[in-house]
Amino acid sequence: MKPLFALLVLLFTRLPTTVGQPLDVLMVGTSHNYGKKQVEKFDSLIRQIATFKPDALYGEFLSAADYDALTNYWNKANVERRLAYVRQTAYPAPKNPDQFIRETRRLLRKQPQLHQERMKLARVLYLNRDMANARYHLYRLDKARPQFGPDEVAAYRAILGEPDSLYTNRSSEYHNVVFPLMDALGIDELGAMDSQRHDLAWQAAWDRVDTLYRAWTDHLTDSTSTEARRFTALMNRVRTLLQAESQAEKAGQSTWFFNSPAGDEMLNIVNFYGAHRLFGATGFPQKEVEAMLAQWQNRNDDMVRNTVERARQRGAKRVVVFVGANHRKIMVDGFRATPGVTVVELNSL
Repeated sequence: MKPLFALLVLLFTRLPTTVGQPLDVLMVGTSHNYGKKQVEKFDSLIRQIATFKPDALYGEFLSAADYDALTNYWNKANVERRLAYVRQTAYPAPKNPDQFIRETRRLLRKQPQLHQERMKLARVLYLNRDMANARYHLYRLDKARPQFGPDEVAAYRAILGEPDSLYTNRSSEYHNVVFPLMDALGIDELGAMDSQRHDLAWQAAWDRVDTLYRAWTDHLTDSTSTEARRFTALMNRVRTLLQAESQAEKAGQSTWFFNSPAGDEMLNIVNFYGAHRLFGATGFPQKEVEAMLAQWQNRNDDMVRNTVERARQRGAKRVVVFVGANHRKIMVDGFRATPGVTVVELNSL
């Protein structure tokens, strides 16, 4: 029995220690586009999130491995074009990209003003399909560009191409919230947790619902019918929610609205054709909506699992997860159903 006992001890000591490791998750649902004339109170938002004191941040990006595993998804062609653009500069690649990334990160922590080293790092990250962190360093370069001298401008073109070719979206949550938060916290790496492996099935299901839903609403000609009254009541509710969103936006509080029950309700209705709220109505494509929602569930389940597994693998204890606000509620539910995970919501901070 002793040899068997010794073998069992050996096996158990080699099991991953991260399984079930306690993890606190702060969920932040955001807009993907805050507009060119921004009124959102980003400084206040960043300060509020920083009070959570996270040791890691995760965003809606694909990891390199997840990207490489996809033969196609909605953004594949665009990413490939950008990769081809970076490659055409023909700047020499380091012999060991992973080692270069580690060493250059350490260097930039001590000397962040070394902009040409940051350009090289952004290029290597981009070509490694680490878009989350390539974007972060492009953001840092974008902020520093007004102080660039002629040598740095020339280096940028040689290493990355024209300055406004790779980094153009200055209205996103990353430019205005996530990347500034990383700087405020002294965190220089953004985790990727997105999933697009269900995207083609999702698109097909969404297209099917869109066609059937439009046909259904076109036939609601009798305003006194039960179906028409249900639909009208739902549209009235949407108008009320949109008014609340508009008021929050004017007050610079749209992110807080998106992280509220009213925001969850509005986004669920307008993005999913009413979702369950019209189930049972005569002629409503309930089966097709259920199939569409199943694909949406698949993606969000993946995102929850990716976050938890990757955070535990790196030993993180407190993480902030940034997602388009339509993901917020379904991911909160997913995290709450995950053993060892405690969820904190933005509006409860």
